[in-house]
Amino acid sequence: MYRRLVTFALIVVTVAVTTLVIPLALSARDLARAGNLSELSDQARGYADSWEAAATRAAGSDDVHDVPAVEVPGEPGDVVLVHPDGQVIGGPVPPQAQGVVDVALSGASASVDTGSAGYAAAPAVFGESGIGAVLVSATSEQLNEGLRPRLAALAALCVVLLCGAGIGAWVLARRTVRPILDLATAAEAIARGDLAVRVSPSAIAEVDDVGVALNRLAARVQELLAEERASAAELAHQLRTPLTVLAADVDAVADPEVRERLEDDVQTLKRTTDEIITSVRRIDREGLHASCDAVAVLADRVTFWRVLADFQGREFAVELPTGPQPVRLTEYDLTTAVDILLQNVFTHTEEGVGLRVALAPTGPGVEVVVEDAGPGFPEHPRSGPRTGSTSLGLAIAERIAVASGGTLRRGAGHLGGARVTLRLGRPS
Repeated sequence: MYRRLVTFALIVVTVAVTTLVIPLALSARDLARAGNLSELSDQARGYADSWEAAATRAAGSDDVHDVPAVEVPGEPGDVVLVHPDGQVIGGPVPPQAQGVVDVALSGASASVDTGSAGYAAAPAVFGESGIGAVLVSATSEQLNEGLRPRLAALAALCVVLLCGAGIGAWVLARRTVRPILDLATAAEAIARGDLAVRVSPSAIAEVDDVGVALNRLAARVQELLAEERASAAELAHQLRTPLTVLAADVDAVADPEVRERLEDDVQTLKRTTDEIITSVRRIDREGLHASCDAVAVLADRVTFWRVLADFQGREFAVELPTGPQPVRLTEYDLTTAVDILLQNVFTHTEEGVGLRVALAPTGPGVEVVVEDAGPGFPEHPRSGPRTGSTSLGLAIAERIAVASGGTLRRGAGHLGGARVTLRLGRPS
């Protein structure tokens, strides 16, 4: 935008300067030629006076004006003497100069600029002998003498005006664009999740209107998130309090088999509750610029879960590429999704069942594969809403994948059991 504003200002100033300079240049040319033509007239008058003075000296009296023979100054054609009897000395009279010569022969001075040359004629009075004429000519180049400095001054003025316009346009562009850049910076910060950012007022009313709207939007989003967090905290409290009481009641059951079964059910219920709360709280962490290294996250989670795999005698195959593989998710979200998939393997397969975790770049994204050698997914899953820890966990993992611009696929793996593939999008 800087370039556009400065370019626009320079174009406007250039047009204005051109419109102003052309008449000024023409006026400067006319003034220079008029001044030189005036000097040419003075020169003709001087030659005429010299001719008259020569006649007076030759006669020895001021009252006698016989036409004397004088030497024509300058190159032939530069000065022409026209005697009262019509004799021409110094060259023929050019057709363009005949008019001024006729005027001079009538007793008055005259000059003309034909464009290609300039002519000035002055009369020389010789008493009863009549009136002669002195014609002085100059070329167009001679008439243009002194024009270059004036044009150079105009060119310098143009350069100063253009430089001033460029500096002024740059300053104006900075003052105009800076509030817009502040708006963009604030919008980027809000997109990253920093809702405390506010746009400061500027000197541009239209930009201030947008800034006020953006501030109101950020404030409203903060209110909604605060309400969401309060609801999530209340939900966690309402769910976990009866679960704690239920766990205490289960400990009081005398039958070991019943108590163990109830403890498993309570643990499943706790995991489901944690998954629900995690799903509700995801909005606090999402943003347009979320990013993390999938290789680093998977390596960390594999290290965490390998301890349990070794304890249960499970073969744990891992395939990770070298080098980072960025995805459009926060580290927390990707950790949550991977933990859900691995937890399902450990929860719903027997001890000793092997599993495999792989990550590979594919097309515009990254694929994370978790598969096991267990019984796999049911061939005919029940219709209707998903229930149970496994279905809910996969639903949360699918939401995480979709949030990154990807998908979740379920099916049979190469190990003979279940296979879950997370396709994750790249950061924008």
